[in-house]
Amino acid sequence: MKILMRWSSVAVCVFALVLCASAQSGGVLPGLDKALAKVLIRHMDRTVLGEDVVHYRFDVLVGPGRFDVIRLHRIVREKQPYKPIHTVGGVLLLPGGPNFFEAIFMAPLISQALAWDESIAVFLAKNKVDVWGMDYSWAMVPAEQQNFKFMKSWGVERDAHHAQIALSLARAIRGATGQGFSLLELLGFSYGGAVAYAVAGEETQRPRGLRNVEGLISADMPMKFQEKFVRDYYCTFQAADQANLDTGIYSDDGGVFDTQLYDLGMSAPDDPSPFFPGLTNYLAIEFLGASTWLLNGSPIFWHFVAGYLDENGIPSDLRYTDSRVWRDLVGHVPPHFPMQADWDTDALFCGAADVPFDNHLQEIAVPILYVGAAGGFGTYGYYTTTLTLSNDITKFTVQFQPDDQRMSDFAHGDLFLAKDADKLVWKPILDWIVAHQ
Repeated sequence: MKILMRWSSVAVCVFALVLCASAQSGGVLPGLDKALAKVLIRHMDRTVLGEDVVHYRFDVLVGPGRFDVIRLHRIVREKQPYKPIHTVGGVLLLPGGPNFFEAIFMAPLISQALAWDESIAVFLAKNKVDVWGMDYSWAMVPAEQQNFKFMKSWGVERDAHHAQIALSLARAIRGATGQGFSLLELLGFSYGGAVAYAVAGEETQRPRGLRNVEGLISADMPMKFQEKFVRDYYCTFQAADQANLDTGIYSDDGGVFDTQLYDLGMSAPDDPSPFFPGLTNYLAIEFLGASTWLLNGSPIFWHFVAGYLDENGIPSDLRYTDSRVWRDLVGHVPPHFPMQADWDTDALFCGAADVPFDNHLQEIAVPILYVGAAGGFGTYGYYTTTLTLSNDITKFTVQFQPDDQRMSDFAHGDLFLAKDADKLVWKPILDWIVAHQ
């Protein structure tokens, strides 16, 4: 069941509740008045997922431009419509790039291969966590868009600023719906991990009363690397990103390619792939996720989903994630990702250029949980935690294969898509959240 409301009534309802709650507590929640002064909720919908778990979506205007829009999600249990149960705490989830919140954190919404509650968002909500999430503004840009000049400067700093707005708005709505205005845990997966670290770093420059983040969960994403071969790898990509920016290419359209791959795999699975010689269109999708080779023939040291690989690195099937779920994810990737965001993360990992969003990494003192995948970034992410001021650091990596077989081990996306992810990953995250309230 879905209930729709337009922005006019939603804005009045939400902000009236926030102001009322703030007035009753003796004033406006510190920092929220400034953070939310120029945002507008233009649309809201509410969907019952199953049992007493509901999913709210808010489209939020965060600037004057056509694409200055983020989408805020809330997944929570309710005792009756619009009245959540009392929760043990709240967390905001940031997806990777390019990705949608629903595709990686609520995969049953895009894949019929899963039951309605087989996602980390619903898992946490069923365990009395107030779950929030954000879709970046670039994820809202349609596939048919041709001119990307507006995207020229869209990078990590911009996404971190929008994440702060999402955190502030989530806290405001929580307070207005009886959950209090407590700080939130912030989980960032992949690219979202870099954004989460940037948010936590920027908050160290604020008075404590103006902060939003209670603790930081980095899902398979470092900020810095000790390993020179990894830094060199990303320096090469940074140079390619810069060349694109210099020639006026402001969008990385990898999502468009993914959609083409998916369409061919669904419409003509047994035909030869036009992109990967020697593979069928069906196997090309598996290869995209499980292989440690890029389309241009360059090797990479991580993969998105683990597969059973032959001597040539060709997967026959996936190990931990249902192949139907992976295929459906490939078919639901945002078409456009900012080239500046590519440059930002590649420059960050390369370490040769200065990026402003890591300036305060060494001042982060909130509790940190690092969750690694041995076939992803794995233990490479441990080093970043040592560069912070936090004295509360927990870390673990899911590993099944020997070190010399990491190319087929539990992978980056398996953290949220694998059949046993609830036991291997989500339960430890839940336990950490509950322990830190």
